[in-house]
Amino acid sequence: MQTRAKSFCRNCGALCSMELTIEDGKLAGVSADGSASPYGAYMCPKGRASLDFHNGAEGRLLNSLRREASGAFSALPAARALDEIAARLAALIAEHGPRSVAFYHGTGAYREHGPRSVAFYHGTGAYRSVLGALLERAFASSLGSPNFFSTMTIDQSAKWVTAGRMGVMASGKPSTRDIDLAVIVGNNPLVSHQTYPFGPGESGAPGKSFAAARARGARIVVVDPRRTETARYADLLIQPLPGHDAALFAAVAHILLRDGTCNTAFCERFVTQLDRLAEAVAPFTPELVARRADVPVEQIEQLARWLGEAERPFVGSGSGPSMSAHSNLNDHMIETVNALVGGYRRAGDLVRNPGTLKPRVCIETVVPPQRSWERGVKCRTADIGALYGEFPTALLPQEILAPGPDRIRALIVFGGNPLTALGDPARAEPAFADLELLVSLDARMNETARMAHYVIATSQHFERHDLSIPGDSLYPEAFAQYAPPVVPGPAGTIHDWEFFWGVASRLKLPLTLKYWNYGLSYDAIPGGLPLDMERAPHPEDMMRYLCEHGDVSFEELRANPGGVRPVRPPQYVKAAPDNGARLELCPPDVAAELHAVLEEVVDDRFKYRLTCRRILDAMNSAYRDSPQTIRKYPLNWAYMNPDDMRDDGIDDNALIEIQSESGRILGVARAESQLRRGVVSMTHLYGSLAPSTDPYAQRGSHTGRLTSLQKHLEPINFMPRFSGIPVNIRRAGADGPAVAPLATI
Repeated sequence: MQTRAKSFCRNCGALCSMELTIEDGKLAGVSADGSASPYGAYMCPKGRASLDFHNGAEGRLLNSLRREASGAFSALPAARALDEIAARLAALIAEHGPRSVAFYHGTGAYREHGPRSVAFYHGTGAYRSVLGALLERAFASSLGSPNFFSTMTIDQSAKWVTAGRMGVMASGKPSTRDIDLAVIVGNNPLVSHQTYPFGPGESGAPGKSFAAARARGARIVVVDPRRTETARYADLLIQPLPGHDAALFAAVAHILLRDGTCNTAFCERFVTQLDRLAEAVAPFTPELVARRADVPVEQIEQLARWLGEAERPFVGSGSGPSMSAHSNLNDHMIETVNALVGGYRRAGDLVRNPGTLKPRVCIETVVPPQRSWERGVKCRTADIGALYGEFPTALLPQEILAPGPDRIRALIVFGGNPLTALGDPARAEPAFADLELLVSLDARMNETARMAHYVIATSQHFERHDLSIPGDSLYPEAFAQYAPPVVPGPAGTIHDWEFFWGVASRLKLPLTLKYWNYGLSYDAIPGGLPLDMERAPHPEDMMRYLCEHGDVSFEELRANPGGVRPVRPPQYVKAAPDNGARLELCPPDVAAELHAVLEEVVDDRFKYRLTCRRILDAMNSAYRDSPQTIRKYPLNWAYMNPDDMRDDGIDDNALIEIQSESGRILGVARAESQLRRGVVSMTHLYGSLAPSTDPYAQRGSHTGRLTSLQKHLEPINFMPRFSGIPVNIRRAGADGPAVAPLATI
């Protein structure tokens, strides 16, 4: 028997609508559903791969597992696993004396070690549900642990630092449908689907949005060392050497201030520290930066000229600048240029998507800098507080290993693979091995899960209830969708939210479901839905609560499985009285970082810079082992410019050694003319964590082995260099890969 059902993809923030075919209770087909979605009928390869993925093509976990003393895993019922995990958590916390958790919950069961002994790590959401993410926060809040880590502090935290140092324009940035100039820096939306608020474009069908913008006469500028898929829409492509984004945009700011082409009206009303900025960027002449970044000076001047001429500009960046050296300064200077030209929505502008499940009023005003890391609870091993409620993930190993009170002894990993994502496995693996309790919630076994004491097998997308809350602000128009379960999950799996409710219930902790978002303290959010801790809540009841303050009810969503586009009067950005807050373009620490970049001496020991690249068929580590990804990418090639390969005597498919200051990997060279000279490009999160021996058998090498979690860490966010890593390259020796240091090191 064949039936059809509506749902949506959960592999990235686009949340594209899908139609599913079910045969005899099994998922048999997926296709794009454009019946209501503002993206139309669009679905990328990850959506198509979800069919094989869901049906077990990558080794689906069918039962929860416990690692025995021998190191082998044995299956056990989820309820038994939760019993044991709760008991071990209670014992760990009780063993080392009273902490705030005893006060927080009024119980003497939690002693000595305290709630800070427990940490949480969550991934990007490929396996996580909305309810799981919210109950994770509720559980951490009830437990009293501030130790939150995630992928956001691996690839995006510089944007949080920029918001914290500069402030935020509450009106937001304009839609791609309204702009006349888009500047896209270190972002490839056609592959990553990473767009608003970091960059222009639309998360679903991004190519269509850029084509429509061009058809209206808008200009598109791409800044990337590679001629990316997005660059096919570019009117101007600037290909700098990696590591010079801050200098490049300091030069653009220099020109805008030099020529008086800033948006004067915007700057007078919403910007401060222009004089200090002018002084700081004065040495960054286009001629100097052109030599450093190895780009034509004419391109820098042209970019600045177009920005000065634009009526509706949008300057934004992806993860590239955020994962490279000077990450905080890179993003700050990019956003500074956007502020100088007034690249935000203004009073009277149409708000194309004011939110559906999370309605909001857009006001033309500045939210002042918060600098959250300078106050509140600090990391135990570094004088740094939380960024948007999370600690820098690069500090996780030392937070585990460093002796003393409050060291992390238990880590709950939710839908992520931090052991791979962190890089520097020689540092991370011993830390994870030192944990007294490591729990992984996932639908697949991964490198982190293999080290876990317990692996909780969770349900997948089409087996659970979900709401399109993560995409609520990303849709180009107001839209919402509810996804009910359409096929049953294996008997040995549980929903991710059931884990947090189940452990909390066993620990006698109350849970309150709240509508949480990044930047909010869960404890400070008023109200919420107190959950019954004796009987598990029904997912629909929790979702009904989450829809209470939205523009569509849960009943309306349930009655319209393809999604709802609410009809309501147009909303426009509201003017606001001057609250005195201004975007701080050049605070003292930013000025100091600009000076440091100016004085920086290029490390000439290394000829190349290794950059990370995304592929359309995978989301971080998810889908890297799907059949269609393997067919298309049987290897994680090391892409190089053909002229570089010729000069270094490297042929296509040659085995090469890639060495950084921190490590060495093997790669398989592949020519790519779209890549500028001096750069090697590989996809991250591939290959074995062990040293490279056979990249053919391992489908590539793990670029994280070139990263250090102890050297070259950025201030504030403690970001290592995950991209733009200085490296040397040579052919592997005839007798096998050489392991001795290169002569230049």
